[in-house]
Amino acid sequence: MTKHTQMNKNLSQLVSEATSSENKLIDAPRTFSSEPELKDFYERFGYVTIKNLIPNSLIQDINQDLLSIFSPYATDENNTVDSAVLQLDKTNKPKLYELHIASSKTLSFKATSAFFKNVLRKISGSDAPVLEMASGWLLSIPQDKRLVYDFHQESNYMKGFSDIFNFHYPLFRTSTTENGTMSILPTSHLWGTLPFEKRRTTQHSYTDLIPKDIETITKKLPELHCYLELGDCVIFHKNLIHRSNFNATNLCRPVGISRLTQSLVGDWIRSTPESL
Repeated sequence: MTKHTQMNKNLSQLVSEATSSENKLIDAPRTFSSEPELKDFYERFGYVTIKNLIPNSLIQDINQDLLSIFSPYATDENNTVDSAVLQLDKTNKPKLYELHIASSKTLSFKATSAFFKNVLRKISGSDAPVLEMASGWLLSIPQDKRLVYDFHQESNYMKGFSDIFNFHYPLFRTSTTENGTMSILPTSHLWGTLPFEKRRTTQHSYTDLIPKDIETITKKLPELHCYLELGDCVIFHKNLIHRSNFNATNLCRPVGISRLTQSLVGDWIRSTPESL
């Protein structure tokens, strides 16, 4: 059996295990019986989603920090962080940016990054030191297309690293297709780091580095939407093509992120949108 045939067989199995809703394929978190099984899944598909990976205490520490930081700006005590983010987004975007940057530096996010060290080593098969490249959270503001990433690879934002392990996990509530959960193109990491086209819709939007010929790639690979409950975590390769999606609900979809590496060499200086 050729590698291409085996890859198609693997993808067919992955698609068969997904559920379908409104013409979208939904990938559910998994449990793994052994480290080799976990490592093999990641290497084949470029990602792995683990059920109940993160202890509830770590999630609650992050959520409590965010509640404390954003409560002075809240307009709804039942949805403190959401209402504060929405209010500031309407009335004071510089303050929202300032609080977002500051809140991403809380030690509760660092503690969660540290927790990920052992699972990263299981996937990489190396006991080399684990370094944190970045950690924090994404707002995922509802009914807003500015802060939605199109298809991209992390390797084009963070250049020169031999590996980047990206950890993505929900805060406060489940990530679903309705609130714009992340979607991925499994096995796309095997294509390597691809040339891209840079797009930015407004001064306040994300800068998209969209792989060239993305239409051809999406015709060849299935798009899976990651269903994630609190405690679940998706870990993905630096070259995996992925994107966030439009949040059609009335509440934010806060998600924590950690980007970790065992590479000592790479561009550690954060790039501006203009320099990407």
